[in-house]
Amino acid sequence: MALRTALARLAAFAVLAHALFVPISVAGMQIALGFAIAALVGLRLTGVKVWARSALDLPCLALSGAAVVSLGLGALAGSPPVGWHEATLWRAILAAPVVFSAIQVGGTQGDGPLSPLSGERAGERGRSPWDFASSPRSLALTALTVWAAAALVPSAIAWAQYWTGFDPLHALGLRAHPVSATVPIYPGRYAAVGFFRWYQRLAHDLLPPLCVAAAVALHGGLRSRWLRLLLGGSALAAAAAVVLTLSRAAWVTLALAGFVMAMSGARARRRWALLLVLVGCLAMLLHPGVRVRLAHLVTPDATGDRARIWGVCRAVVADRPLTGVGFGNLPRRSVPYWERLAPDYPLRAWCHDSFFSAWAEGGPLLFAALVAFWVLLARAFLRWRRDGDELGRAAALGALAALAAMAANSLAHDILYSSEAMYALGFALAVAAALARPGTIAARSGERGSASPRTFSAAPPRVVS
Repeated sequence: MALRTALARLAAFAVLAHALFVPISVAGMQIALGFAIAALVGLRLTGVKVWARSALDLPCLALSGAAVVSLGLGALAGSPPVGWHEATLWRAILAAPVVFSAIQVGGTQGDGPLSPLSGERAGERGRSPWDFASSPRSLALTALTVWAAAALVPSAIAWAQYWTGFDPLHALGLRAHPVSATVPIYPGRYAAVGFFRWYQRLAHDLLPPLCVAAAVALHGGLRSRWLRLLLGGSALAAAAAVVLTLSRAAWVTLALAGFVMAMSGARARRRWALLLVLVGCLAMLLHPGVRVRLAHLVTPDATGDRARIWGVCRAVVADRPLTGVGFGNLPRRSVPYWERLAPDYPLRAWCHDSFFSAWAEGGPLLFAALVAFWVLLARAFLRWRRDGDELGRAAALGALAALAAMAANSLAHDILYSSEAMYALGFALAVAAALARPGTIAARSGERGSASPRTFSAAPPRVVS
């Protein structure tokens, strides 16, 4: 019993550590996930069933499985994996079910409505330091709160980076060479990168969790005013940082996420929510960098890069239409095509379109798995959006906004190969699922599911035996 309790607490701490590092460090995210997996494996060895089945499983397992199969098909067709790192980039896809399972296991501590550790009612022994993990829902909301606090750091640094190109990791001696994302068509200013290596990575990292945080703050019925202010304020600060990345696709998808939340919210608030989104879009257009970057779209050379990239990808697909070159292999396997079709182009990576890249690397199998990934996840959260209580519906709405934004981003960027994007999306979906899933909502036991300032949620905890 003591070992199981320790492992469950380790899982809870791993979830919170992962939430802390999501907006800051890929290495930190991966280390935290490693501890979460270790806790889950340890509990399974003690006889506890730790895999929390949910609608997150099929799309994530199907996409990662298709990626692995594509490696085999590519190898059979003469394109073996180019390296261990590239061949395992699919591991980030599994972040959502892993974090969700860790939340379900870790959310069994403290003195909730019924403590799974003591069997005593809350209040019989006073407050417990483990109340933040008294139920999966409490732990999920605590993790979202940790993310909100942590996201304020890169959101603030983004302003300094926009004006000066300041690199905090280089200043701390953690990066040998400073990263400053200059903007050729907007001299004198820099695109914000946060603690990451490029501006799109910061935008794609902040966008999914901020959607969930904003939806929960606006529509979740939270009783705690400070919690609403923290989640809402952090979401607003993160949205401003996304604007300062000067990524055009991120601007469009940020607005798309806002409209999804406004149009899908409660009817009584829909008009005001839509007005706020429109005001936010107008405010974004007042930024001179936004206007300059958008005006550049009408110039003749604005789409020249995409035309060359897609020309190379078309040639790869034409040569291997059924098998592709194997997941993660495209940058290396496409070198002969670049030398033949665009020898002077310096940026040789994927297709700048996740669906195009999927076909080039895994043929119709990987392409279909990617389409199913977005469709199945949207279907699951639409169902949870209908069936949940107030907090559950808000979390599902935030997840739907995140899915819409990231699916749209995938049309212009290769987010499958960005650990920052996929870990952030997985975290947002796992938290939203833990808050919205019918199996964990308080409505199932006839209780109100909105969060209180003391215990966050009245949902009964799941017992780890």
